[in-house]
Amino acid sequence: MRVTIDQEDPPLRCLVMGATGHLGSHLVPELLAHGHEVAVLVRDRSQAARFPTRVMVHVGDATDPRAVRGALANSDLVYFLMHSLDQPDFAGIDREAASVLATAAADAEVRQIVYVGGPRPDSPGLSAHLASRAEVGDVLTAGRVPALVLQASMIIGAGSASFELLRSSTRLTPWVPVPSWMHNTSRPVALADVVHLLVAAADATEPIGGVFDVPGPERLSYLELVQRCARVLRLPVRLPVPAPLWSHKLAAQVAGLVTPVPTAVAEPLFASLDHDLAADGPPITDVLPAPPGGMTSVDNAIRAATTPEAEKTGGEVFTEERTVLTEASPEDVWRTVNTLGGQDGWHTVPLVWTVRGAIDHLFGGIGLYRGRAPEVGDGDVVDFWTVVRRDDEARQLVLRADMKMPGRTVLDMRVDREGDRTRYRQKITFTADGLLGQLYWMAQKPLHDIVFATMARGIVRKASAAHQGA
Repeated sequence: MRVTIDQEDPPLRCLVMGATGHLGSHLVPELLAHGHEVAVLVRDRSQAARFPTRVMVHVGDATDPRAVRGALANSDLVYFLMHSLDQPDFAGIDREAASVLATAAADAEVRQIVYVGGPRPDSPGLSAHLASRAEVGDVLTAGRVPALVLQASMIIGAGSASFELLRSSTRLTPWVPVPSWMHNTSRPVALADVVHLLVAAADATEPIGGVFDVPGPERLSYLELVQRCARVLRLPVRLPVPAPLWSHKLAAQVAGLVTPVPTAVAEPLFASLDHDLAADGPPITDVLPAPPGGMTSVDNAIRAATTPEAEKTGGEVFTEERTVLTEASPEDVWRTVNTLGGQDGWHTVPLVWTVRGAIDHLFGGIGLYRGRAPEVGDGDVVDFWTVVRRDDEARQLVLRADMKMPGRTVLDMRVDREGDRTRYRQKITFTADGLLGQLYWMAQKPLHDIVFATMARGIVRKASAAHQGA
């Protein structure tokens, strides 16, 4: 029977273990927004600065009974969201932490434990990753405190290791190696939907125990998911290449080089693809309300995870900023910025973007000349860029590069006054996908500096000519 939600009940005191991780970092602000009191347990005091001042920060290790008991004091509900996949003995660490929590929560008379694990395929020889997730769920449900276990396959959200592997590998090349395990299926779920369900557990009028699946709305193979990701990212269909020798270990080694996900984390995740991960058990919506409007589609989940705001997480970030002052009016400079691309060009080194576009097209990318509308707004195309934001009042234009590269490039252009002169500011932000992205940035930087410095001066030069001719 579904548990009812009563927003008028007094707020709960919630402890989040794993609050600095991908899921926990999104859950904490949502719990606060719903009026709950929030505490977190972190291993390093320096992590306290990541949380609002309203959050009570406890410092200690999740395997230390004393630290866990101290953090649990006066708590009503605890979220166990940690997973030590980057450690060699991740299964042992997580098992011990779950045992410590089950005992300490019972002693502290906590009313509810909530844990997010993985699916339990009906097949022999579970991967170490899936076996560990199942074991933690069993430890918690065997305790005296009611434990709600949510079993999800891939959570689609920026910063999720599984999704970062998908996104980076989809972007990197126009083909995709296809071993047999690429045909196994899962039911990916949006990050926002999982967070909604976690908050709903705190809003429930009574504790819930049991193991429930969190099924996404579509059942897809990993190969189909790659193609779906390419479609949402406006990339050509990825060319499947049979690869019977493409092992988990080899895939993880490559991922460690070309994606933000370390090899040690990628390998157990790839090994889990040996199983069908489609969630077919009792759905969590039997006991908790689904998100308004139902579960998010895979396309919309990918789209939400690949907005520039969402993509701030993950990968080393390189920035370069330059400023040019001019006697031209802010209106003239802003008009020049807003006519970039298309027939007006980019006011930089001749033919450089033409050559870059030809190379991109050769490797299966979009190339250069997609054109532009006379007036562009958010979401519109400007050659090989897409408009992220146009703000006429602030005189700011932000573009995202759509060419193929091992990373993400954003160009932020702003026009404002400095005394009696106009200042044009141009900032490039490149978020590298793994080592390959870092090498790409370093290799192209000498030419990059020339191209974008010339562009900044060219924009101001054209605006000045317009100003003088007015």
